[in-house]
Amino acid sequence: MEWTFVGDKTLKGKEAVRQWMATTYVEPPKFMVANLIAEGDFVTALGNITTKDEDGKAAHYSYCDVWRFRGGKIVELRAFVIKTEVKNETSSAA
Repeated sequence: MEWTFVGDKTLKGKEAVRQWMATTYVEPPKFMVANLIAEGDFVTALGNITTKDEDGKAAHYSYCDVWRFRGGKIVELRAFVIKTEVKNETSSAA
């Protein structure tokens, strides 16, 4: 298993992934999947993630994950993740 955070780092092996998740995802993130596309050995997910940052505040991201499978197992993940700002929209009376 190889997990590449495009523009950042690559985790190699299941143990490296487990260690990263144990320290990064102390609280499970909230995922919103907008699109899930599958073809051949690939599955692509597009959506948003909300996690807690170091200060315990909500941090928001948009993501595109491209998963590759072989023999029914995940062998590669390429993750494109961009921090986003959540804007409060106010409604106006018409």
